[in-house]
Amino acid sequence: MFKTLFSKLTLALLLIFILLSILTVSVTFIATNLYQQEVMQKLNGEVASHIVKETELLKNDRVNHPALHKLFRSLMVLNPNLEIYLLDHEGGILAFSAPVWKVVRLSVDIEPLNRYLSGQTILPLQGEDPRDFSRTKVFSVAPVPFENQPNGYLYVILGGEEYDSIVERIKNSYILMSSLLVTGMGMLVLFVVGLLLFAGLTRRLKKLSTSVSDFEADPELVLTFTNYRNKGDEIDKLTAAFQTMALKIQHQFNDLQTTDHLRRELVANVSHDLRTPLATLQGYIETLLIKEKTFSEQERRTYLQTAIKHCGRINRLVAELFELARLDACEIKLQQEVFNLAELVEDIVQKFSLHSQKNNIQLQISYDSTELFVYADIGLIERVLENLLENSFRFVPQGGEIIIALAGYDQKIQVKVSDNGIGIPEPELPLIFDRFYQLDKNRHAENGNGGLGLAIVKRIIELHSSIINVTSDPGRDTTFSFTLPAGIH
Repeated sequence: MFKTLFSKLTLALLLIFILLSILTVSVTFIATNLYQQEVMQKLNGEVASHIVKETELLKNDRVNHPALHKLFRSLMVLNPNLEIYLLDHEGGILAFSAPVWKVVRLSVDIEPLNRYLSGQTILPLQGEDPRDFSRTKVFSVAPVPFENQPNGYLYVILGGEEYDSIVERIKNSYILMSSLLVTGMGMLVLFVVGLLLFAGLTRRLKKLSTSVSDFEADPELVLTFTNYRNKGDEIDKLTAAFQTMALKIQHQFNDLQTTDHLRRELVANVSHDLRTPLATLQGYIETLLIKEKTFSEQERRTYLQTAIKHCGRINRLVAELFELARLDACEIKLQQEVFNLAELVEDIVQKFSLHSQKNNIQLQISYDSTELFVYADIGLIERVLENLLENSFRFVPQGGEIIIALAGYDQKIQVKVSDNGIGIPEPELPLIFDRFYQLDKNRHAENGNGGLGLAIVKRIIELHSSIINVTSDPGRDTTFSFTLPAGIH
């Protein structure tokens, strides 16, 4: 029944209003009662003095019972709420106006009486009620002179038994009853208003709770919250935080799906790429073992060279996979330093010079200065340039040309690797940096390329906070370009 936040808030509000109502009624009654007693005591403060002056209460130091009885009868007619007690100097009750069976005390404490007579007290001041051992009431008092002993007291209780009951006081007070009724109605109105306010506040929480449940059931569900402010109250902040979290989870979920797809594709591609060289390697070795005695020395050598070639292909594929995995996992930390990029390019060109001569391909360098310093990881940048050159050599025919161009501008060094090879069709451009993507399957099979070179290039350039771009005119040329931050030499 009380599982929802609204029901719990409603119960809490109800309890608060019940307690507040009890407190309000109690305070109202106590304040009203004290005020009534104060007014009564102030208005009737001189009653005892007037009675003492107008009535001969003592005769020859004895209680004048005929006069007292006459006084009691008169007061019963004029004001039945007054109760009169004649006391001696110690507070002992000598005579009274009440029925004998109702008076239970033989004496009353005279300390409140003396305080009242001194005039230095705050009203209302209460004294002991002779009719009850635990009750006190407001009073009026006046000294009564005795001839041969200390003065006694005329002790007048202001308020009869009909005021002893709270219910009776409320019944007899129209203002008190009206006040309690208005208070009750006000509390009811405030309770209803409080419920409406809680309903308005919890409506957003209820909507958020529903969205959380829906998102839990379907993480791909697109959640939109339009009725909240980024700088609103805690509920708005919670809504904004949840939406941000949901979007992040969805992005991570999509990334996981993409990663899972890439993993499956990786396993399929690796299986395919390893199956061919392994099968070829196994076939050559088995053939060599079976026909070892019938093969000539040259044939055996040819078979072993072919086996070693396929072993190299497998080793290269595994090494590239391992390198790309380390790059993706950010296990490779950049060892950045300032170095001359022009000198690095010249060394790499020198390394590929024999290969270019063998394939009749011109490999050239173009730069406007030999002092082109960059701040980067020299080993990784060397890997980038080597991969780009190897990629170009695979697609440039004999008699073709490859150019590495360097240029400095805006505190950056731009690197371009261009060739006049077969080019790349426009639909293929976004795919060439994907793992195991092959533009020419036959050339791939012949050269033993694993299709990971450009993927490694892209990841290394991204680690340097840069982007590699590619442009191509199919059948004419292809250009890869990226920038590196210039270094201060």
